[in-house]
Amino acid sequence: MERRTLIIGAVAGGIGLVEYAFTSRWMNGMRDPTALSVKAYERFGSKAALMAITPNDEFYLTSKGATPTIDRDKWQLKFEGLVGHPFALNYQDLLKLPKIEKTYTLECISDTAGGTAIGNAQWTGTPLKPLIARATPSGDATHAAIHAADGFSTGHTLERLWNEENFIAWQMNGEDLPPIHGYPVRIFIPGKYGMKQPKWVTRIEMLKQPHLGYWESQGWSDDCERWAHARFTDLKDGSRISARNFEFAGYAVGNLNGIRSVEISFDDGKTWQPTTIFSDPSPIVWTFWKYAWVNPRRGEYRIRVRAVDGRGRVQGPRPTSSFPDGATGQQILTVTVA
Repeated sequence: MERRTLIIGAVAGGIGLVEYAFTSRWMNGMRDPTALSVKAYERFGSKAALMAITPNDEFYLTSKGATPTIDRDKWQLKFEGLVGHPFALNYQDLLKLPKIEKTYTLECISDTAGGTAIGNAQWTGTPLKPLIARATPSGDATHAAIHAADGFSTGHTLERLWNEENFIAWQMNGEDLPPIHGYPVRIFIPGKYGMKQPKWVTRIEMLKQPHLGYWESQGWSDDCERWAHARFTDLKDGSRISARNFEFAGYAVGNLNGIRSVEISFDDGKTWQPTTIFSDPSPIVWTFWKYAWVNPRRGEYRIRVRAVDGRGRVQGPRPTSSFPDGATGQQILTVTVA
């Protein structure tokens, strides 16, 4: 499978012609709706979503520019700014910290309905919260800036950084992070789109005001919470199927509220049917669903799928572009039953 690569500034009009040409050349590689086959994992039952791991060399790639060259032995992660105890960790210090392994589904804010700028991997690292606590943010600190070796930065509220799910990672699927995916260390803030989770992280700075980073200063979302959305796999738009029982399958993702349900419509959204969620291991991992369509009548159908998040918010029908808050709208497949 061709690696799916994107430099997202082109959508915002914030990059030059050379970068735009690079972006355009790779965008076709992101449009394969069968990149993930949920049906292939059904045999794993409730563990299916955890088993569906994207290989490192097929994981989507998003960067603001070139991959920096970093000497791991000279690398440091600094905690500074409005803190009582500033400190720095080198790579060996990091390896001595309590180790965790998390399966986590990461998605680019530029992903579209039915797109493939999404991947699921097993990450090895350490929790972020104890490191924030060790730095002891001052009473004036309300926000933080995360800086990376390539000059990239982004901001978060300090409250968001305290979340138990956040972690720093140095391995991806049992191997050292590939250079293009953040070697030697990257940070994860689950529930956000990928632009809020920098690769090549070098510094976390506590602040008393918001920090607008590289993409935010070009108009992209500062909040960047991932919308709950559901998608089809294993079936392309324009497909023809026989008039007998047929199973639909797909996945849904959202933020830390998780996915409550996934629904499917065979009449372009007039009525909805509940699907069966058969693998929903965690709010930070994609949720797998299926639906058995029994003896459908012949004809052409506009079939939609939508997600409902843990707070009861329903994925809306109206499509929007990914800029600035992430794409919304339901995926639609036109299917002919013959």
